[in-house]
Amino acid sequence: PPCVDHGAGSRANDATTSLPVSTDDSASPSTTQGTNEGAARATSKKPKRKTYERVKMPTPEDIYAADAMDNCALKTVMSTVLGGALGAAMGIVFGAFEPMEIAAPDAPKVKIMDQVKAGARAAGARSWSYAKGFAAFGALYAGSECVVEKVRAKHDIANSAYAGCFTGGVMARAGGPSGMAIGCGTMAALSVAMDKFMDH
Repeated sequence: PPCVDHGAGSRANDATTSLPVSTDDSASPSTTQGTNEGAARATSKKPKRKTYERVKMPTPEDIYAADAMDNCALKTVMSTVLGGALGAAMGIVFGAFEPMEIAAPDAPKVKIMDQVKAGARAAGARSWSYAKGFAAFGALYAGSECVVEKVRAKHDIANSAYAGCFTGGVMARAGGPSGMAIGCGTMAALSVAMDKFMDH
């Protein structure tokens, strides 16, 4: 009878059962998490898009206004008018707080309308005095600051110091050299302090 090799069959069965079974692990949780993290890092490294603002070109009216404000004569006139108006208003306000004159008992009686007219004349004289002083101050300060800025070709706080010194010295000229020196130093310090306060 033919010989049958039973050992070969058993070895074939063993080899078949011992073969490794490959499975698809590409969709495992760890692999998916790593892929998501890599995509997130790639997205975060993406450069941000730059934004630009539109540049507004000055109109002819803007150019004319800027040229007008650089004119020292116009600056002086404007400061004179504004200073005079401010002085007139302050004269009226300060005059309202002045004490009224009390007439003597034996003085003749004055009509109410006459008292009103006298008060109006006093307020007008006071306002005119304040207006002249403030107008002169505004003209001196604005004109000198503009001239100093033109000469130095700089726009800084030193211009205010020079203008304040000049204005204070001229306004205090009646006090002689010592009064002019005090006025110069006082107004220079006040001008610098005001510019610092207003963030020049």
